[in-house]
Amino acid sequence: MKRVTFVWGGEVMRKLFWAGGLIAVVALVAACKQGVDVKNGGRAKGKIYTVDNSGDAGQYVAMDIDGHDAVHMVYYDKKNQALKYVRQSPSGFAIDTVDDGCGKCLYCTIKVTGAGEPHVVYYRDANKTLTYAYRKEGAWKKEPIEWGDGTGMGARLLFDREWKLHVLYYSGDGHLKHAWRVLREEGAKPSLPPKPKKPKKGKEGEKVEVVEPTEGIWGKERVDQVNGSEKVQISFVLQPKSGLAASYFHWSGLNSEVRVAIQGEGGKWSTEVVATENNPGKSSALFFTPRSEPRIIFREARLDRLCIAEFTSEGWAVKPLLNGVYNMALASDASGKLLIAYEKMSGPDPRKGHLNVAIRKSGVWTNYEVDGLKGAGTHLDAVSTSSGASVIVYYEERGHSLKLFVGE
Repeated sequence: MKRVTFVWGGEVMRKLFWAGGLIAVVALVAACKQGVDVKNGGRAKGKIYTVDNSGDAGQYVAMDIDGHDAVHMVYYDKKNQALKYVRQSPSGFAIDTVDDGCGKCLYCTIKVTGAGEPHVVYYRDANKTLTYAYRKEGAWKKEPIEWGDGTGMGARLLFDREWKLHVLYYSGDGHLKHAWRVLREEGAKPSLPPKPKKPKKGKEGEKVEVVEPTEGIWGKERVDQVNGSEKVQISFVLQPKSGLAASYFHWSGLNSEVRVAIQGEGGKWSTEVVATENNPGKSSALFFTPRSEPRIIFREARLDRLCIAEFTSEGWAVKPLLNGVYNMALASDASGKLLIAYEKMSGPDPRKGHLNVAIRKSGVWTNYEVDGLKGAGTHLDAVSTSSGASVIVYYEERGHSLKLFVGE
């Protein structure tokens, strides 16, 4: 009989949630036969579209969905060293270039307004800057967030309840940081970001970047002292009543931890360890149940396994969920339905895995195969439509292309 693992801790969550009356104390039985029971649903019903097969496009893909169920995507076009944006419409896919001079365009994240206006954050290798981009009057405008090698790993963007933009990311100085955007006061003269170095003389036709005044400025604060990773997947969400919350990864060189950060009164951050066994946390996702109970799904790298951590009166209780997992993307809705898109491992090489999705509905987990091609899903993201349909965008290694699955 396999027991649930309890992790000491939980003081942060008790203080911020139970004291506020948000969640009730849950008595979890600390024993189960095989962790979470997952049924086999066979092949997922739906349609697969090719979004971009122009060369090598689709790494670091991120996705969001607007109020009309239109899908918006942003990704790195490696062949052209550009950042691309795509909006799905009834007539097909409209592709636009956000940045054609970024070199490596890494750690992409996107959020859209209900009306479908895209907001993007990414790392621009050409000037070593975590950058915010948005559209205005038909053109992409950009603002620097933070400069530095390695800055931006795991970036996650969100809107708060007042439609203020926030981004969570690893900084090159060894910290997890929270940044937020503030519009400059009306009538105030906007200042210029640092001027780029002048190109060397004698290089005719060299492209010179035009420096424009920025409409917004970004405040920054440290959340925790941690080390990230290039392909780390963290989560950044709204708490049920107010404030922000995150699950993330700390890597010490030999071992790792899953941690949670909660923004309390006055904007102060509190952090604690959720799990430490089997090198956990390179992929994690925090969500809240309809009863406002916090849950974290995360990957154990040593076992290639997904687990779920539930916050209880005993602390964080960790149970196995899925085996043979390389990465993950989580989508949830107000009804409690969960969708986990992931690459199912076929041996140690992720380029030989394939795309699966696990769905929990009415408390029952069912696993489906989405794309059986080798290397489907090494980069991915997922959302649910207003009707509950699964939508998964992913990079397919064999064809070096970006694909989109839309479930029935």
